[in-house]
Amino acid sequence: MNTILTKKEALVLYRIILWWDETGLMTIQGEEEQRLFWNLHCVLEKELEPVDVATT
Repeated sequence: MNTILTKKEALVLYRIILWWDETGLMTIQGEEEQRLFWNLHCVLEKELEPVDVATT
């Protein structure tokens, strides 16, 4: 699977993962991060759903 992210989407994903690694919390800060995270969620959902259990 190849998924293309914008630089802002990649940055938000990186920040969330980094924050989770450092604190154990999954939080989104601000409306822009929320919007970008939602966009990222939609991109991944479109690529991954429905998950074919036979190929995973």
